[in-house]
Amino acid sequence: MGALTSLVASHLGYSVLWCGPEEHGRTDGADARNYALAPLTVDLLKRLGVWTALEPHTCTVTRMEVFSEDARIDLNATDAGAEFLSEMVLHTDLLAALESAVQFRPQIQRMKARPESMTAHPQHVTLHVDGRSFTTQLVIGADGARSWVRAQSGILWGQRDYGQQGVVATLELEHPHGGVASQWFDHGDILALLPLRDPHRVSMVWSTSREHPTSEHALQEFVAQIQERSHGRFGAIILQGSAFAAPLRMTLTDAQSALRTLLVGDAGHTVHPLAGYGLNLGVQDLISLEEILKDAQPDPGASGIVRAYDRSRRFRVKRVQWGLDLLQRTVTASHPSFSRLRRWGMQWVGDIGPLRQFLIRQAISPQ
Repeated sequence: MGALTSLVASHLGYSVLWCGPEEHGRTDGADARNYALAPLTVDLLKRLGVWTALEPHTCTVTRMEVFSEDARIDLNATDAGAEFLSEMVLHTDLLAALESAVQFRPQIQRMKARPESMTAHPQHVTLHVDGRSFTTQLVIGADGARSWVRAQSGILWGQRDYGQQGVVATLELEHPHGGVASQWFDHGDILALLPLRDPHRVSMVWSTSREHPTSEHALQEFVAQIQERSHGRFGAIILQGSAFAAPLRMTLTDAQSALRTLLVGDAGHTVHPLAGYGLNLGVQDLISLEEILKDAQPDPGASGIVRAYDRSRRFRVKRVQWGLDLLQRTVTASHPSFSRLRRWGMQWVGDIGPLRQFLIRQAISPQ
């Protein structure tokens, strides 16, 4: 989000100071994380000149299979008149393409360090970074769920803990995935196998309350469980590398802005990963911000600009967050009545074309 925000601002003609360390040696499974880039996100990457370098590393998804007990629905892009549902890309490939694009924007000054202090004044903001002092008109917090900018700005926030962890891993399949994304709702868990560029590899995201596997025996049992939960859909499965886990939480803020400060992406909101909305919701922040900043010269941090951004995002973000929260509760509830509700719901989606088209449009355009 830091790179994306810097690119958007620089293309609007602003000078940008991008503060934050380079990414090295992450141990949270980022290398195995796969993003589902919605069409609007792909459009933004094309406008920013990033897509040409990124496209060779992506996998186009035109169909998604969803399973729950004995029910199944297929979501096809063509049902909603779209070319594709998403473009799947690994975290490392996306990050490399964005940071390469930043190097070709002389308007962006890259400081590979976190700010030491930030003080917002009515007319400007003062930042101290790496022993130097900077004065700017607007600070944009694109620094993730543990946002330093959010803490400094005084924006109140809270979390809803789902009592689950998201386990991510790269799997090698016996049978090719065919560019199909697959998802299973089963026993309170949500398992997703997301296709990679390699036709025999997928990125797995398993939302589960089970213990994260670490020992060799536990990893073998883990693979066997994935094989069972996916009902042998892709034949034999082999774990590539290790599995990584992180707690699943929804982050809520009481505002997306403060004095000369805005939040974008996970700094302002996180959601359950069951629909792949996280990054795309952050891109929606940037698209809204882009429209507002087009006419914000000479002071992009003026109170009217800051308030306009907050109004543009507050309701839309909350709608997506609580909509996904309700969906998560529904698909993971163990009571028999919810089991029947899931089965009826999937039958309705499968049988009613307009309802299916609506869901597909929501999936590819989280606004």
